[in-house]
Amino acid sequence: MHILIGIITAIAGLVWALNSLQNSGVNLNAFNPFMWLRRRKWEKSLGTKPMHALTDSMEVAALLVVAVAKEQGDITRDSKAEILSIFEREFGVRHSKAIEIYSFSVYLIQDTLNMAEEVRHILKPSKESFTSVHIAKLITMLKETASLEIITEGQQAIIKSVELEFKDDEASASNW
Repeated sequence: MHILIGIITAIAGLVWALNSLQNSGVNLNAFNPFMWLRRRKWEKSLGTKPMHALTDSMEVAALLVVAVAKEQGDITRDSKAEILSIFEREFGVRHSKAIEIYSFSVYLIQDTLNMAEEVRHILKPSKESFTSVHIAKLITMLKETASLEIITEGQQAIIKSVELEFKDDEASASNW
């Protein structure tokens, strides 16, 4: 009987201590390992840049094309029209969808300082979805976009980074 009274007293003391901790401002969920894992996963997803979370190969390709065009400064009206026609031709989309992809890409790269260093992180989530045909089209689009005006060192660095990322990858051919 005296053991049962000791166990009940210990449980009551633990409940009282937890209640006092909660009343003093301590979050008791901090001691829950499942809550901690869920919170950690959420913090990781919020802590990444949106352009590093792209999984669609078409969106990634469009982002890199716009980044090459924007590397030398603001994009001119003629360059924008040429980029939109590249999107329509290569991706097989309508003009309105090409404008949407272009706007999306410009928004994502607006505060990026060095795109050549970002290429690895941008390609990481979607690298497996690129086929050899996609890679060839992407590099062709990047070179075509760079040649719209005078090719700068920054544009060459981006193209070189993309080529290095896909250097060892061999994949089967498919459509975008």
